[in-house]
Amino acid sequence: MVFDTGTVDIELYPGPATDQIVRCYKHLQHVPLPIRDWDYPFYIDRVTIGDTIIQLHSFAKQLSIEIDTEQCHQQCYLNHLHEIYEKNYDGKSLWLDFHEHIHLCERLPGPRLNKYLNIDYRELAGPLLSKFDNNLLGDLKFDIHPGDVMIKWSELGKTPYDYWSNKEPSDINRICELAKPFLTFRPKLCIPVQPVNVRQNIDAENFNKWWHHYEHDWCKHWNIKSWNLDHMLGKIVIGRVVHLDKFLEILQSHGVLQKITL
Repeated sequence: MVFDTGTVDIELYPGPATDQIVRCYKHLQHVPLPIRDWDYPFYIDRVTIGDTIIQLHSFAKQLSIEIDTEQCHQQCYLNHLHEIYEKNYDGKSLWLDFHEHIHLCERLPGPRLNKYLNIDYRELAGPLLSKFDNNLLGDLKFDIHPGDVMIKWSELGKTPYDYWSNKEPSDINRICELAKPFLTFRPKLCIPVQPVNVRQNIDAENFNKWWHHYEHDWCKHWNIKSWNLDHMLGKIVIGRVVHLDKFLEILQSHGVLQKITL
């Protein structure tokens, strides 16, 4: 990883997910990385929910969307904004900025404030997307260490757990429409700066009671055998940052990521 203030090496672990990521990044090596301020892990320490709503409103205005900023603290209204994104996304980066700020509005008041460096080519990676191989689910990890380089679920929609947690309608048709399994393999990487136990702050008991009523029909819709909470939460770790202290120092001093080669 090349920052404006230094270079940090990544050690890759052998495996099919790593091989696929490396192939993608060879194609992307000359593509400018569309890094955003909110891709950096310490961004959420510098902004408030109020700042985020102002940004969300700005992106919405550019998309000719009228939003009620007074309701942006309420999950039911954020669900409505998610649906606007879901129905209108046309591949343009402005829609992604809008969507990512909906997620920031959801994260900032809550307990799940894990901090990551997100490396995402967004719409520029479109030609490199491929069907996710469910065999990779055997490599899922649940205790993530600072500096781990990982792949996580990323779809146009929500995981079933987030669907339930966000109090979306308990209607199987809407669940099948919005809640999705791991469908697409994307060259999108996340590197946490703190230990992450993905099962922490998860209400597994109540979710599983709810999910029991819908899992069979949902899995049938997506043509998969099963999809449990571990599938929704687990991450695929493909490597680690070699010099973690240097990596953290660069990020804490607001170093700008310019390029990544694998």
